[in-house]
Amino acid sequence: MITIQVLGLDQFVVGRYSRESGGNIAQLFECSEDDVSFYAPNAMMFHNGVEQTSWNTLVKILAPKKYRVMEKGVADYILKTLSVYSINVEVVFEYYDEESRYSYVNKEYPRFITTNEIRDDAASMEFGDVPDLMEGEEDECDDEECEEHHHHHHEESETDIYLGNAFEGFEERYEESRKNKN
Repeated sequence: MITIQVLGLDQFVVGRYSRESGGNIAQLFECSEDDVSFYAPNAMMFHNGVEQTSWNTLVKILAPKKYRVMEKGVADYILKTLSVYSINVEVVFEYYDEESRYSYVNKEYPRFITTNEIRDDAASMEFGDVPDLMEGEEDECDDEECEEHHHHHHEESETDIYLGNAFEGFEERYEESRKNKN
């Protein structure tokens, strides 16, 4: 099993990248796609107290020693393809003896979950639903039109982040509630 850990990128971006590049990486390692997994912890990169997420990305690859001979080709591919999602990318390989790895695979279930096994759409998100972060609409409008356009756009989609003032009117409502209690 080859585990590719990605630090400094959003988890959904890593999910998308694994879907798009996992097969190619498996080919470069000359192994099955089932032998390559990605790990994207909820982790940010920092330098000198400044958050570096999507600016500096560290990729750590944990693999059996026999894959060391493929290292250069895999590193070149990851550096080239991940640079679409991050400004700077580093790749570090860590190797282990295959006899030092133990696992249990339950034969009563599929080895990996696929989108076909996911039943509750509200509880999970298919990585194919992630918007392309490199493409964006170019709006030609003045500030008021842009704000109204983006506000309207965000009201239509349940998965978009609210960009308005979430605390608008809070102080007034708070003061009113304090007066009503007295």
